[in-house]
Amino acid sequence: MKQRKLKGFVLLVAGAAVLSACMDEMKKGDAYISFTLSSDYSYYYKSGADGMLKSAGDGISLPDTNDFILTVTGPDGEEFYNGPYGQRPDPMQVPSGTYDVSLKSIEFDEPAFSTPQFGDYRTVMLNSGQTMSVAFGCTQLNCGMRLMFTDSFRDRFFSSDIEIRSDDYSLPYPYTETRTAFFMPGILSVVCVEDGGETPVLSRQLNAADMLTIKLSASEESPGGSFSIEIDTTRNWIFEDFTLGSGNDGSSKEKALSVSDLILYEGAEDVWVTGYIVGGDVSGANVNTEPPFKEASNLAISDNPAATARAECAAVQLPGGEIRDALNLVSNPDLLGRRVYVKGDIEDYFSSLGVKNIKEFQLE
Repeated sequence: MKQRKLKGFVLLVAGAAVLSACMDEMKKGDAYISFTLSSDYSYYYKSGADGMLKSAGDGISLPDTNDFILTVTGPDGEEFYNGPYGQRPDPMQVPSGTYDVSLKSIEFDEPAFSTPQFGDYRTVMLNSGQTMSVAFGCTQLNCGMRLMFTDSFRDRFFSSDIEIRSDDYSLPYPYTETRTAFFMPGILSVVCVEDGGETPVLSRQLNAADMLTIKLSASEESPGGSFSIEIDTTRNWIFEDFTLGSGNDGSSKEKALSVSDLILYEGAEDVWVTGYIVGGDVSGANVNTEPPFKEASNLAISDNPAATARAECAAVQLPGGEIRDALNLVSNPDLLGRRVYVKGDIEDYFSSLGVKNIKEFQLE
């Protein structure tokens, strides 16, 4: 793999960009919000996260990105949208003002077992006539605590009920429980309850994405008992490591870059890039997402299979010959929605980064 230049890491954050395609349709006082996903939501990130979650034995699996819950709330508390991310209007027309936007894998209102919540929260301010593109990251929003009990602890507190408490919530944690209990970030306390009396065991403050395993033991020499604590580092790194990007370098199909990764690899040559085929007839401001298609020399790919906005897409140049014959949407409109892997150069193409000089491809 050759690489002419590699720019420094750029965090994907919410940013404002005027989309000329929408401007002619705007009425006075109107504003638009468009949503995209960072490379944290790539196929490889979700597969890796799913694998680690399943290996913990809780039977947890991340839902499909399109099933994540998108909420857009206005300055007066009015919800402009609350529903599946994949069914959102894009762009979303709203009055100018300040909005709280969130993307969550599940609703999480009170402590529960095996319920990690992933997503992102943002606050954006829109002026009249402005379109803002919000790129959501993916981190764990709640925290988890798992208890392990030694025989010495069970013998010492055999008639006690164990609870984990946070603010006004209390979650029973029986000796037979092996799953992780999830709470919103804050101070978590472990308490033994017996005959109406309580024995505080310990308290720990956990932040979002903190996963703490506590192994409890009681010393026979000490009437009050003693407790040992073990940090579970096998879970925390999942969300801290992958939020910085997909971790792929494009050196092989298995390490293919996502569309969101392209900004990190401007100028790279002979790298693999993957995405869903979402349209064609690409220009600097538009992409056609429905047949019939007119232009056989390019197509648009995206990390989001339901993408319709140009800002979510990367244009792929199709050279004449076998590759164009196989991938162009004029002749092959049934390719819409298919995942494709292409090997080429990351260059400016139709006013934004795309893939040119394609040498190899593979459809999934």
